[in-house]
Amino acid sequence: MRLFISFLVFSSLMTSSATTTLADDAASGFVDIQAADVPYEPHPEVQELGYSVLSGDPSETGVYVVRLQIPPGLTFPPHHHDQDRHITVISGVWSFGKGDSGRCDDTLSLTAGAYVLHPKGGVHFDGACGDEPVEVQIIGQGPVKTTWIDEPE
Repeated sequence: MRLFISFLVFSSLMTSSATTTLADDAASGFVDIQAADVPYEPHPEVQELGYSVLSGDPSETGVYVVRLQIPPGLTFPPHHHDQDRHITVISGVWSFGKGDSGRCDDTLSLTAGAYVLHPKGGVHFDGACGDEPVEVQIIGQGPVKTTWIDEPE
C-alpha cells in the first residue's frame, strides 16, 4: 500500500529545526562523515521517514544538503519547487516521474549514483515505489518552497 505525505508534512520536513546540522558542529568548517554515521532522525509527523541536514538549512538563505531515507511505499505526490534542486540516489531504487500523474507506473527507476535535476517550477513526483528503502541526497538553495499540485487554496 502506497503512503502519501501531505503538503503540510513535507513542507515542515524541509524546514524542520529538530534535525542536526553537522556544519554547525564542525569548528574547523570541514564536515566529514561516513555513510553509516549519517545522523538520521525520524520526522515528527512521519516517523518512518529518516531526515538529516548535512549542511546549511533549507529554510534559510544559502546552499543546503539534506539526506532522506524513504521507506518502501512512501511517495511524494505531484509538486514543484521555487528553486532548482539536485538529487543523487545514494542507495536503493528511487522512483521519479515528470508531470502530475502521481502514479508509480509513470516513473523512471533510478539506482545508486543516478542524478536528477528538479528545475525550478518543474512538476514532478517521486519516492520509494518498490519494496526496498531508498536513500537520496538533495542539494539546493534556500529558502525553498514546495508547492503541491492538489494543495488547497
